[in-house]
Formats: sequence, C-alpha cells, structure tokens
Amino acid sequence: MLTVKNIYEAIDAFAPFVSQETWDNSGLLVGSMDMPADRILTTLDISATVIEEAKCRGVQLIVSHHPVIFTPLKNILQNSPVYALATNGIAAICVHTPLDIAPEGLNAYAYTKLKLPLELKGNPTVLEPTWTDGRGFGWIADCCTALEPQTLAERLEEYLGCSSVRYSSVASHRKIRRIGYCSGAGGSMLELAAQQDCDAFITGDIKHDRWYAAEFLGVTLFDCGHFGTEQMAAEILCKKIQEAYENADVFSMPGDMPFRGIAGGVEK
Repeated sequence: MLTVKNIYEAIDAFAPFVSQETWDNSGLLVGSMDMPADRILTTLDISATVIEEAKCRGVQLIVSHHPVIFTPLKNILQNSPVYALATNGIAAICVHTPLDIAPEGLNAYAYTKLKLPLELKGNPTVLEPTWTDGRGFGWIADCCTALEPQTLAERLEEYLGCSSVRYSSVASHRKIRRIGYCSGAGGSMLELAAQQDCDAFITGDIKHDRWYAAEFLGVTLFDCGHFGTEQMAAEILCKKIQEAYENADVFSMPGDMPFRGIAGGVEK
C-alpha cells in the first residue's frame, strides 16, 4: 500500500519542497503523511470539478500545482475546497514554486515543447536564478532563424495548446531572435528580460501597465494565459509519480478554466 508520505518523497526528489519561495505554500496541505494513497489524481488546480472527479474515482490523494491553501485560513466553510477534501478523506499535496524551477519542471518542460517549433538553439539560461544551485524562474534562448511576431504567436498557440495568444503590436516590426519565457504570471520579469537583450517575452496574466512598459523597452510581449502556460503541470506530476512507483494508480486531469472566452485565432 502506498501512503501520502511515499508520494511526497517521490515529488521531493525532483522538486524539493525546501526550494519554494518564502511567500509560497507548497507541501502537504490537507490530510496526513500516513494516509493511504493507492489512487492519485494530478492536476493544475483543485477545483470543484476536480474534487467531484476524485470522489467518483475513489481518489485518496490529489497532487496539484497551485496551492489549495495560499493565505492563512480564519475559517473552513462548507462550500470551500478544503472542507470538501477533508470531509471526503482526500489528502492534498501542492507543488507550486518547486515545480516552476525544477530541472524537469514547468519551465523546463515548456522549453522542450517549444524548442523545435521555435527553432531554439543551444541550451537555455535561467532568466531569474533564485536557488543556491542556479535554479530559478524562466529561461532565455536564441532562435536559429529570426521570427515574425505573428508567426511566434501562432506557434505558441499551437504547441502550448492555448485558446488564444495576445501580443503587443508596438514592436511588431521587430523580428525576434532572443526569447525570454516564464510560466504563470511573470509580467514583473519584463524588465529583467529586457536587460538580457530579449526581443520577446512570453508569459501569462499580463496586466494593463505591462503592455506600455514593453513598448518603452522595445520588447514584444506575448500573453499565453496562466492556464495556457501551466496546464502541463498535471502531466509532469503524473509522469514523475509513475516513474517512482510503476504500479501506482495515478491519472492526470489538467483542470478546468474558471472562465470561458472566444476560442481560436490570434488576438492582437
């Protein structure tokens, strides 16, 4: 019988929980280490849909990227995910920033998906090192062939599986040779990408002011959405748990976006 501790240690081996940022809340957030974990679900977010699927499948442990508890709780109400997990005997491990910066984590996985379609050459460098061994958030890589902004947007949409990609038009005349990338909401790293001579910066959840900052910096900015840049988290976690325990009954569920929009096409 597998336990929550077994799965925790398997994750810790490739994405050490000690490497999380000080503001993060990764680790075992619901349940106990000695609870059984013979059936496991991996996902991006612990949503109502995910919990219902877990209940239907008899899941004992959910492993997610985004923390189900992020700020201190003053109460646990009946219509909350933490209440739903606890009352159904489902444990939750959340792997947030450790998965972002892991050598086989989110940003590294995105590089492997984009290397061929974007014609990236050599090995990427870390955009923002944050850990003692040089690990950190995002990456920088050079293209073998300069890309038009619209071409880059179309390839991002196809190979990341985004419903749409927004990009800035102010620098659309400038061909792209060096790319900066960070999964999730990395808009605050725009200046860092510019300092390292990136022609383009790809991330998600870009706020209004960041588009104007990109204009002054001469960087073409691409917004693939938070979900679009991180939906592969479920697949990564599932694969790593399966590698550690070949007989583990584990399946992935990318999750569901909490909103809907017009799908398809490149938004400008």
